[in-house]
Amino acid sequence: MKFIVYGLNHTTAPIEVREKYALEQDKALEVLRALKTQALEGVFLSTCNRVEFYLATETVDRLIEETHKALSSIYKLKPVDVKKYFYCYEDSEAFYHLFRVASSLDSMVLGEAQILGQVKDAYEGSREAGMTGVLLNGIFSRAFSAAKKVRSQTEIARMPTNISSVAVDLAKKIFSSLNENKVLILGAGDMSELTAKYLADSGVRGFYVANRTLEKAKTLASKLNGISLSLDEGLKKITEVDIVLTSVGSGFSLRKEEIEKFIKLRGGRSIFIIDMGVPRNVDSDVGKLESVYLYNIDNLSAIANENRGERQKAVEAAEYILREEVDKLCNWLVSLELVPTITRLRDRYEFIRDAEYQDFLDRFPNLPEKEKKAIERLTRDITLKVLHEPTVNLKKVESKVDRFEFARMLHEIFSLKDRNDIDRKT
Repeated sequence: MKFIVYGLNHTTAPIEVREKYALEQDKALEVLRALKTQALEGVFLSTCNRVEFYLATETVDRLIEETHKALSSIYKLKPVDVKKYFYCYEDSEAFYHLFRVASSLDSMVLGEAQILGQVKDAYEGSREAGMTGVLLNGIFSRAFSAAKKVRSQTEIARMPTNISSVAVDLAKKIFSSLNENKVLILGAGDMSELTAKYLADSGVRGFYVANRTLEKAKTLASKLNGISLSLDEGLKKITEVDIVLTSVGSGFSLRKEEIEKFIKLRGGRSIFIIDMGVPRNVDSDVGKLESVYLYNIDNLSAIANENRGERQKAVEAAEYILREEVDKLCNWLVSLELVPTITRLRDRYEFIRDAEYQDFLDRFPNLPEKEKKAIERLTRDITLKVLHEPTVNLKKVESKVDRFEFARMLHEIFSLKDRNDIDRKT
């Protein structure tokens, strides 16, 4: 049995190709059902950055061909157009790839939180549709466990790497919880909107949006369920809010003297000023005022760059965790192969022992019952002792390949059959 990953992602295909392959769950299951003759189990993952099949099969080449046919049929594309963007990983490489995907090490944005939920949704959809079994259930369960370890034991997801998310991370450190905080946005440009979205996602519910053009202020305020104001009206709100986000064009500047007047009316409450203006909107001396936290775009960029470096270090720790988890998975999978081999070996010996014992009884029909039981117990004990060392030694072999080879050799040497085959012969 082979486990393969077959798909494309942001590193192998441009967005105009990836968007062609994005599928809703019902269509994804349609593709998997089309592969049922070649794939015993399957999960289909479709996000904006990847389209991947996770499949259990005994016929890799034929399965890939069937995948091309299914995709070509649904997307009305020629098979040659499908093939050139796709990659294929098998067994340990496939496990490692899945674990990296679930842990967001293979994402366009390293450490993103959404991908684990997307992988879980894809798996659950396939499981509920009866498309998974013992193999994929075990593999995906371990992938989710590995992803949780990476997130809990490394800094991979705790270091924002873009300016807006850095600003919000700083706000959380200053105020702990943002649920009760109010934000004043001065300037309604793209950077303001992006940062405001991060703030809203972090719990902020009170927004004032002030802009030179009131219509733009109204547009952004409506997206945030906030209140729109003129720029002059917005400045007066500095006495009330906890966070000021400013990204106004040139010609706008907040001097230390102006901010100082507002601070006196705040009663000592802390204020966080995020200056994303280029040129800067806030005088650097404002940061020297008591209870004022001022960060401009250069400060935020420096933190983001430092976090990228730290996050890259966290990748090394994460990769180590994943390698360990893949090794554990491989051992579990090997045990699945060894268990039936050992069972068949015992069944084979028991079949021979019982046949010889019955032949013995036929030749000595008048043997007392007590002696019959003693002889049967003796033959069983001999069989168990003969099998003990081969069983232990087979389990001791560390290499996955060697263990499979040992299992294969046992099958050939002893002509091992399934228990059902033995029963039929008897």
